Amino acid sequence: MLNKLKSTAKHTFIYSLGNFSTKVVGLVLLPLYTAKLTLLDYGKFTILETTAMFMAMIFGLRIVSSMMRWSAETEDKTERKSILFNSYFMLFFVAILLNVLLNPFREIFSNLLFGTTDYVNYFTVIFMTVGFEIINQVPMNLFRFREQSAIYTIFFVSKLSVVLLLNIFFLVKMDIGVIGIFYSQLIANILQFIFSLPILLKNFNYHFNFKLIKEMLGYGVPLIFSAISVQLLAIGDKYIIRYLLGYEAVGIYSLGGKISGVLNVLVVQSFQLAFVPIAFKMFKQPDAKEFFKKVFKYFAVILLFGAFTLSIFSREILEIFAQKQEYVIAYKIVPFITLAFVFKGLQNMFALAFYFKKKTKQIAVIVSVAVLINFGLNYFFIKILQTGISGAAFSTVLSTLFIMIILYFASRKIYLINYEIGKIFIALLVAFILFLIQFFVNFNAIFLQIVFKLSLCLLFPILLYLFGFFEKTELAKIRGIISKIGVK
Repeated sequence: MLNKLKSTAKHTFIYSLGNFSTKVVGLVLLPLYTAKLTLLDYGKFTILETTAMFMAMIFGLRIVSSMMRWSAETEDKTERKSILFNSYFMLFFVAILLNVLLNPFREIFSNLLFGTTDYVNYFTVIFMTVGFEIINQVPMNLFRFREQSAIYTIFFVSKLSVVLLLNIFFLVKMDIGVIGIFYSQLIANILQFIFSLPILLKNFNYHFNFKLIKEMLGYGVPLIFSAISVQLLAIGDKYIIRYLLGYEAVGIYSLGGKISGVLNVLVVQSFQLAFVPIAFKMFKQPDAKEFFKKVFKYFAVILLFGAFTLSIFSREILEIFAQKQEYVIAYKIVPFITLAFVFKGLQNMFALAFYFKKKTKQIAVIVSVAVLINFGLNYFFIKILQTGISGAAFSTVLSTLFIMIILYFASRKIYLINYEIGKIFIALLVAFILFLIQFFVNFNAIFLQIVFKLSLCLLFPILLYLFGFFEKTELAKIRGIISKIGVK
């Protein structure tokens, strides 16, 4: 079990390096976006970007989830190559179909979102980008399944670097605004497609297996509804804010989400990339439940520490990187969204049991109900209570909390793991109290304020130790690892 824990930590770290580059690029682009785009343009870009993400989620059919699940069931290399080929064939076909069917409706999309046909060409680029995006999921998930985190990260960072350079070219040199951002994403996806294709061709077993395709779709289709619901939960509030508060509010809300997204990208997504392939291979092992129990505990405390740190430093981050003062107010929603990402990360752990047992329909139902709750809460807080974007953020917290609680109790019925929920609650309480303390201590000097906040961050693990969060055996193992590092 210790080897698997180390493997999980190692791959999570490598993936986090790649995902860290996402936030570095985001921070580099933030001054560029806020300088070259008006708040109105930034809000429209957010709606277009969100729409593209939503489409990729739907048309990806969650085939890569099926691919990984079926590959975990067999040790036969030829069979795995057949699974890879059929997965790629399905997504390649869907990508072509997407562009053929949706392009005639570009004017409808433009009118629906912006009340004008001025954005027709944007949707042509977006449809093509989404097509390549879903195709490129296959090689990237092949690297994940093989636990080739380094290769995955190289491809990921390379694509991101291309996006960064092209963004600078199109926004600064060409000065063509929002459409330049989408040109950058399209070109980067095409290059990723070209460079990954030779790797795939070497690993294909060119055999159509329609029975396999049917089974994989049976597993993946319920996940489509789940994915739609998850995406609606993640982005639906932006559309609601757009119609109730306007594009400027969308821009502020989105910026706060991007700061909060550091936690999602560096911790939640990096952990998912590393852990899911390992988890599928671990479920049938005799020490699996103890393994999941320990992983959950330390994943939760890392999430809470990250959410706390981002929340107390959010204003300073925005004051440094935002080029216009009107953007800085976004710091107020960061604590809400980071907490939602904590709940999202924990609910992903509970959902693994459903994926392993192939009970994906239950997840779809639970998340769909949460979306309805989220929309109702958004309307209640924004329209009735007039709480603005803070109400939207709070709605997201409550909705993700609902999913986490339901998944926790439901997962225990199909794969019982006695998670240390009491200790997680203690960690949450410690983080909350420290977060409140910062409001009562203010220094005029920014240096002293930062030192004080850093002290609160250091106090977090110390208080956990004093409250007995760590077991003696765990502390002994940690000391052993540190001593080995010291010797080296």
